[in-house]
Amino acid sequence: MRASEYRSIAAEQSRYAARHADDPVWPPPIRAYGGPTELTRWEKAAILGLAAVRLVIPVSLLLVLLGAAYLYADALFPFGGMPAPIRDAGLGISDLILPGCWYTIHLTNRRYGPGYAFAHLLAALVVGLLVILINPSNIDQLVVTMPAITGRTVFSFGAAFLAANFVAITFFDAARGPRWWSAPLVASLAASFVFSLIYYPAAFAGVTESWTDSAIAHFAVFAGMSVLLLAPYWLLRATMRPLNGRNGY
Repeated sequence: MRASEYRSIAAEQSRYAARHADDPVWPPPIRAYGGPTELTRWEKAAILGLAAVRLVIPVSLLLVLLGAAYLYADALFPFGGMPAPIRDAGLGISDLILPGCWYTIHLTNRRYGPGYAFAHLLAALVVGLLVILINPSNIDQLVVTMPAITGRTVFSFGAAFLAANFVAITFFDAARGPRWWSAPLVASLAASFVFSLIYYPAAFAGVTESWTDSAIAHFAVFAGMSVLLLAPYWLLRATMRPLNGRNGY
């Protein structure tokens, strides 16, 4: 074979040589029908708008529960005849309300997934903070009796609530499965534990010596409420079916 003929054949074969990982697949994904396409600015805005609309009711419900927990922070149960660890724990109506906050985020996680659940959590905290900071005088006019809560307590609550629900969202998504109760129960117990672990030492260490007993007592109440709230969660499952697949869990 002449050298010129050999070079011609080699050049012809090189036209069909694989040049990158997508070449052996035909048609290549970047050129195939239905392949990945870049969203336009309006399509991205539409996706964000839909996400915001989906979160209006969940965020509003979470804000209502957080507001109720704040307003009833001083409404303590009369435990005069109970042992000292329970009597001095400061248990009140807000401790029965707070686990409901976990469950509002669980329902969002079940229906839309963890991304929406994180957005739900952050949006509620940001809106609540803005309401407090923008014009606090209006709150004083609407609510005659405000609970006596220090800035340290508010900051500790916000940090503990954020961390507890961050862990709960992760645990819920990991425990999602055919047993309907496993994800909400595991996530709620995780949220209750993390909240008690962070909030009470951050808010009361150095102020009162009984903060450890208070943390244990509150965790017990949170855990008990987490079990009781499985009933309304079960009733709402039919209306909060997962939209993102997840095998219907």
